Amino acid sequence: MARLTPGNRQLIALVVLLVVVAAGFTIASPTFLSPGNVVNILVQAAPTIIAAVGMTFVLAAGWIDLSVGSVLYLSVVFALVASGTSSGINGASSVWTYFMALGLALGLGAVNALLIQLFRVYPLLITLGTLTLYRGIGLRMTDSGNLAADGPIQAIGRGSVAGIPLPLIIAVAVVVLGILVLRYTRYGRYVLAIGGAPRSAMETGLPVNRVRLLVFAGSALCAAVAGLIIAGRTGTAQTSLGDGFEFTVITAVIVGGTSLFGGRGSVLGSALGALLLSLISNGLNRIDASIYVYDVAVGIVLFAAVLTDAVASGRLRPSRLRVSRNREKQPQSMPVP
Repeated sequence: MARLTPGNRQLIALVVLLVVVAAGFTIASPTFLSPGNVVNILVQAAPTIIAAVGMTFVLAAGWIDLSVGSVLYLSVVFALVASGTSSGINGASSVWTYFMALGLALGLGAVNALLIQLFRVYPLLITLGTLTLYRGIGLRMTDSGNLAADGPIQAIGRGSVAGIPLPLIIAVAVVVLGILVLRYTRYGRYVLAIGGAPRSAMETGLPVNRVRLLVFAGSALCAAVAGLIIAGRTGTAQTSLGDGFEFTVITAVIVGGTSLFGGRGSVLGSALGALLLSLISNGLNRIDASIYVYDVAVGIVLFAAVLTDAVASGRLRPSRLRVSRNREKQPQSMPVP
């Protein structure tokens, strides 16, 4: 009988948790699993699922991207302003403008990667800076006002194909593509190798800079797609759009089994993690719970996931905690920026 890997065990545990949470909310609200609400949960989770796929590659490579919420906001603002659908000006062809917005997102992600390479500092610091920079540019473009998301963008958020909501179709397609890339391509192997042993990856000649560029560009692209869906669903691009979104996405990815320390990633797990967050949010809303209860619940789930990751990676073994005085004096190996 084949032994389950730690990743598979975590996926099974996540599925069990999803079932338990769904059962609990069904008891509290009998219509929780009605067909209409199930579709609502899935559509609500779609943007987070899409962005989580991109973030999975970032974390699996041992990096982090805090700018995804601001990339999401700036990409949507650019699409709406440039197309003229919200500004009252004659903009470019609306459909093509949204492709331009995705191109802008790729550029913003590439800027993150290039700044990390140029200044040789940790991605946490660079993306913390671009988080503020990108949102500031977006607010300047809108004069700190809200925009109405009219035109074709609403088809992205509200459209359907054969009765299946378009956001859900896009999310499934992105998840399938992410699984194939991470598991079965050289690029995916590079991502995991760099995250698992960054120094060795550089010493053996792996294209760390190129992988970093692709990882951050891909994360930004997924965030932009998520933003177009959110704006299309709500019909507006508020100044708060994407605010704090990065933490929701990172939580979904960690809960899904991707290691915060790099070297292990699960696209399917990230999608299930995003679904769990949507499930909790929807369920608490249906039972009229305080909005603060959601933060508490997600915090508990995130803490448990980080603790599990630390144990699985061997960072909480007693032998690792009892460090001799001589080893304390030795310089520690740090991850590659």
